[in-house]
Amino acid sequence: MNEFGIKKDLLGLIFSAQFIATVPGALIFGYLADKYGRRKALFLSVLWDSIFTALTFFAPSFLVLAILRVISGLGVSWGIGYALLSEAYEPKYRGFFGGLIHATFVLGYVISGVSVSNLYPLYGWRAPYLIALYPIPIIAILAKFLPESRVWLKIQELENIEGRAGGTVPLKRLIESDVFKYVFLASILFWGSEFAYHAWVDWAPTLLTDEYGYKVEEASDIVVGISLLVVIFLPLVGYISDYIGRRKAFILSSSIGVIGSILYAYTYILIGDIETSFYLLYIIPLAFSAHALYGVWSTEIFPTEVRATATSFTFSIARGLSMGAFIVGVASEYIGLATSMMLFGMIGFILMVTLPLKLPETKGKKIE
Repeated sequence: MNEFGIKKDLLGLIFSAQFIATVPGALIFGYLADKYGRRKALFLSVLWDSIFTALTFFAPSFLVLAILRVISGLGVSWGIGYALLSEAYEPKYRGFFGGLIHATFVLGYVISGVSVSNLYPLYGWRAPYLIALYPIPIIAILAKFLPESRVWLKIQELENIEGRAGGTVPLKRLIESDVFKYVFLASILFWGSEFAYHAWVDWAPTLLTDEYGYKVEEASDIVVGISLLVVIFLPLVGYISDYIGRRKAFILSSSIGVIGSILYAYTYILIGDIETSFYLLYIIPLAFSAHALYGVWSTEIFPTEVRATATSFTFSIARGLSMGAFIVGVASEYIGLATSMMLFGMIGFILMVTLPLKLPETKGKKIE
């Protein structure tokens, strides 16, 4: 913001524009995963994201920075990874391991936070973007040891036997009524969740510096601490869902956000209790432990021939169109950052509590 002379609204636009780009990215890489295999598409999408994120280091202007963030957003690997995971695990373990895998996303967030704490004071804002290159050696190792999905391989074998050597057409299958119905419903639910997430999480470091008076590196350390707490809750919510069901676990986790936002509005906005409101910043993000169920639940809903495409598309359209970061950035210029985060975050949390009832319960479903 300082280097390019921009305000919060344009910074928020970058956050949201990057996620909008994940929508076509989901269709592209999801199609590749359903058509040519989970493994190859997974590696390619991670490499894409890693390389174009690192190139942000060299951005000479705000326009170039924005373009690079949008291009990096095309590299959608999330739904592909979950398709591979759900096809590997039995139903009674799937929720737990789904949450465990999603927790590694938070660890990536922690790595970025630690890089800011250590590199920003010495080298400025550009240097932490180079940390995005760390997945490349990991992919080199996984390329040797990670097997292809046996379910996907079986589908290809059966189609070849039946004379359909070209395989399925995932994008066409995506718009058929039995699939599209759940694509639509899941997109609305995940949209509400992503709207709340980006309203809170994207602006958390700025809230800590502007409203609570912390330095940039101190705010980063606090965000890391909050993220580590969420790491514990993600697999816990997944584990709980294996016993009480995906819907109940999602609603239970999301309720924390509703209650926490109400308490935050009372303590910070109404009575000005800064100290108590600060501790609520550790509680409200626990609602996003419901994200542990995104991948598992959606891959259990959608059929194998369109699983990666539908899961990636549903998540990406929800995240890409959430616009939570942008709306909070604009509103903060008029009603303040804390009030904007609480108000728009609450909208998302309410949707997270009510919409799961519209999706089918899939606990215990076998994927064949």
